[in-house]
Amino acid sequence: MRKHKILTMKRVLSAIVMLFLVTKIYAQQDPQFSQNMFLTAPVNPGAAGIKGMHCVDLVVRQQWTGFEGKPETGLLSYNAPVSVFSNFGFGGVVTYDRLGPEESVFFKLNGAYHINVGNDGKLGVGVDLGIIQKTVGKDLKAADASDALVASLAGASDMAFDIGFGLFYYKPKSLYFGISGQKLLPQQLTLGMANPKIRQHAYITTGYVHHASKKIVLKPNMLVKTDLTSTQIDVNLSAFYKESIWLGGSYRVQDAIVANVGFKTKGVKIGFAYDFTTQGLANPGTFTEWDDQGEVAEKIEDNRSFGGVELYLGFCIMPPPPAEIDIYVDPLFL
Repeated sequence: MRKHKILTMKRVLSAIVMLFLVTKIYAQQDPQFSQNMFLTAPVNPGAAGIKGMHCVDLVVRQQWTGFEGKPETGLLSYNAPVSVFSNFGFGGVVTYDRLGPEESVFFKLNGAYHINVGNDGKLGVGVDLGIIQKTVGKDLKAADASDALVASLAGASDMAFDIGFGLFYYKPKSLYFGISGQKLLPQQLTLGMANPKIRQHAYITTGYVHHASKKIVLKPNMLVKTDLTSTQIDVNLSAFYKESIWLGGSYRVQDAIVANVGFKTKGVKIGFAYDFTTQGLANPGTFTEWDDQGEVAEKIEDNRSFGGVELYLGFCIMPPPPAEIDIYVDPLFL
């Protein structure tokens, strides 16, 4: 007797993707991260090069870790000062995001001009330009074979341009504050018969450094992200011991509680975060299997994890000193 599941995670994920592509939903389109205190430059071009160092950030993240087709996200970022012009910074960001059969790739280059504020503060004014590529896998199958809209999405792909703007204030070993806008161009993609819109996003980032003792530093920070329809707020507090080991926690409003830990060795920061989901998917409960006659065949307790894991690697190095240029003037030409 053949069994089939009324509800499987594959169908749930497909439904989520379909809602994302076809309808005007209220979810965020930008990828989500938990260790936002290390990722100011990727969301605010004004932060590019403002620390005066060459900085690289790498993040790998998985959400709903117990399920096939789970959301997977990766980010690689680089930013640095311009050696020839001390008040300028530049950088680039590549982000990969996958949810079921849908894949998104974001690539952008950014540049910033730094204005000295006070004794040691700086205000960065930045812009970024990039592209967005979205693709739906060819293996997408509709539950209803007559659904032409779903069938048209399989293998569909489209690209759009991206522009962003940001202001970022930074005072070394003290505080930072930034406000930025991403995906400022109102656009929509064409994926088969669907035309999902690219939502504009606004970010507010802020953080503060409090020296609790000679060895312990507390760093509270906050990120607010909105697509002007829904808003995500992340509040984090991390304690650093000798700037080499840290332990912290975050609360993402109406979504998750996050624990983060990390250490620094030979200039390389390594961080790990785990999300404990507080909403619907945190308690999947029981899935029911039915036989061909419509009778209950089996009830299965599903204990797979709906949390998220995130790994961060990052380092910053000082740029080499500018090369000295010897100028020789022939006295015959004086």
